[in-house]
Parts: sequence; structure tokens; C-alpha cells
Amino acid sequence: MTSKVVLRGSLAFVGLGELLQQLGANNSTGVLRLTSSYAGSSGLIYLKDGNPVDAEHDSLTGIEALNSFFGWSEAEFEFIDEPVNRDRVIKKGRMEIILDGLRMLDDGLIKRLGPGGGAEESKPASKTDTDELPVIKGPLIDYVYVVDEEEFADGDEIVEQDRFGNWFWVILSGTVKIIKKTPDGMAPIVKLSDGAFIGSIISFLREGNIRSATVEAEGNVVLGVLDSELIAQEYANLSDDMQNLLISMDKRLKQMTGLCAELVLGRDVSVKDPVDMKLRIGPGADEEAVLKILKGEARILRKSGNGYLPLCTLKNDDFIGHIGFLNTPHEPYSAVAYVSDDFEGEAFDTSVLSGEYDNISATFKNMIQNMMTSISVTTGRVLDLSK
Repeated sequence: MTSKVVLRGSLAFVGLGELLQQLGANNSTGVLRLTSSYAGSSGLIYLKDGNPVDAEHDSLTGIEALNSFFGWSEAEFEFIDEPVNRDRVIKKGRMEIILDGLRMLDDGLIKRLGPGGGAEESKPASKTDTDELPVIKGPLIDYVYVVDEEEFADGDEIVEQDRFGNWFWVILSGTVKIIKKTPDGMAPIVKLSDGAFIGSIISFLREGNIRSATVEAEGNVVLGVLDSELIAQEYANLSDDMQNLLISMDKRLKQMTGLCAELVLGRDVSVKDPVDMKLRIGPGADEEAVLKILKGEARILRKSGNGYLPLCTLKNDDFIGHIGFLNTPHEPYSAVAYVSDDFEGEAFDTSVLSGEYDNISATFKNMIQNMMTSISVTTGRVLDLSK
């Protein structure tokens, strides 16, 4: 296969985080080359199917090199479409990399390249401030599944929490805000923009589905109404294991959204060491396989200053462990899994599901990746709010 440059630009106009989102959304494989007059040599990021697997600059490699590139605001980039023969040195998922990089940049842990080779004194171009909601964008829109368009004005409620609804949309233009309504007030979670999807990936399968959050237009918004019958048919053709996996991921997202809302409202959600449970997946544990839960429960926890953040609780037919083709953002690299005394799980070979995933339509695959990105971004917001 001949290498070719398919994208060029400046990080002064498109930040590294947004660029990685774009390449990830399009499942790009190749090498992202960064050049700056303030750096002695080029930086390289290697991507497979849209995910960074390695990086290098001078003596830095892996995640250390990649993190340093978030300080390269004065740089040019080009993406070279070519096969990448690299082991996966970087274990984090794409969105976790982006969120951690921006967080470290804001905290002054990453050097900003600028005149004189020192740290710039100017205001950061990207913020992970708790007052600013992260924005999730999607890939290029596939209009095959779009059967209608709807327009909404600034402040319109597109979806109302706790109301019935099975519609599913893709954002053609504009930005919407995801808000969790609670008895103690409104909790904004994230924003969605062009190419992102609105609605739970399995909402259209349930009779009388109840919306778990409110979606509000921010400015003028144009949505594409998706063909729910076509999506439902494709879902029905999936294996039982793939269906259960998607349901399990949807459950994670809903629980993460609820946790984020608690933190937005200023509540302390941290828990102490789970002494009544056993570490099953994470540093210090022997288990590295993906497990399907047969009995008992698993708690996915993230270490924090005051103990642990309880990201989610999973039970029968749920899955724990890193699922590579979905880029699951939690255990074992960024969280741990503790299990109850009565826990039973079976090792699950994800290679069959990976092949099944490769053969589904681009739109359905984009919907799945949108859900995984939402889990990652919401997790990042939870970490910011828990500081």
C-alpha cells in the first residue's frame, strides 16, 4: 500500500485533542507527524483504527511522548495514511488520552512550546475547567440511515427526562447540552456536536422507553432522524453476546451520568476501600481476561484522594475487563474491578465479537463508538469534578 498524506493543518486552528477525535471517529490508521520551529525534531503518533498505539519524540516514547504533544500549540501536522506495524505500547483509550492530556496541560504539568523554547504565558487554548462542558463530536455523517430532518431553536428541549420516547437522532449541525434533572437541581453533564448521536443505543428496542436525561439545544440545531426500523433490524441480527455487551455498556453510561450529576451538585460520592470484596481486575490482580458475569456483582472503582470513586456496579450478563475493539475506558488501566464473595464469571473470548463488529454497518458502528466516547468523556468529567 502506498503511503500518502491525507490531512494537513495547524494545531493553532485545530487542537490536538480535536484532531485525535476526528481521526478516531474515522477509524484512521497511519502516522500523525507534528513539526514545530520550537522543537528540535518532529513528533510522531502512530494510530491503528483511530487509536494511538505508540508515539515518539527525541528520547520520549509511548504515552510520555504523546502527552508532551498537547503543549505543541505552535505546530503543523500532517496525517500519513499507511499501515502501522507497531505493538500497542499506549494502553489508554483515545478519549482518556485526550482528557488526561488537556487536564495535565491546564495543571501546568506539560510544557507549552513557544518563543524562546520556554513555557508560554498566554492563556491556555483548551480548558477542562468544571465550568466548561466537554464537547463530544462524531465522525462524518452517513445519510443512508437519515429519513428526516428536524430543526430546534436555542433553549428548545429536544428530549425531556423521564418522558417516554424511542426516537434516535444524529446531529447534522449545532450543539446540544445533556442535562440530568434531580430533586436538588439541574446537573449539566456534557455537550454533543456535529456527527454525535442523541439517544440510547438500545432505546428503540424497548416498549415505553423512558429517557434518562434531558437534551437541550444550544443555539440553532439541525438533527437527522434515523431509521429506527433499520437500526432495530441490524441489532436483531447481532449475536446474543454482542447484544448483551452493548446493553452492558449502555448500563455503564447511565450509571456514569448519574455519578457525574451527583458531583456537579457538590456531593461526596467517594467510598472507602472495599474490604468486603476481592480485587479481580487491576494492578496487583492475576486476572487479565474479559469476564462475563454469571453470578454476584462487580464494582468498577477509580482511586481518588479520599478513597475510591464508584464508577459503576455490574451484575449478571454484564462484562468486565478491557475489550480492545470497543476501547473500553475503565479496567484494568484506569480503574479496578472488585467482586463480591459469591461472584462467578467465565473468561470470554472477544475475538469472535471483534469479527462481528467489523462486519456491521458504518452507521451502527459509529453509534457504538459514540456510546464508548460518551463513557470516556463522562468519566473524565467525573475525575475533574472529584478533585
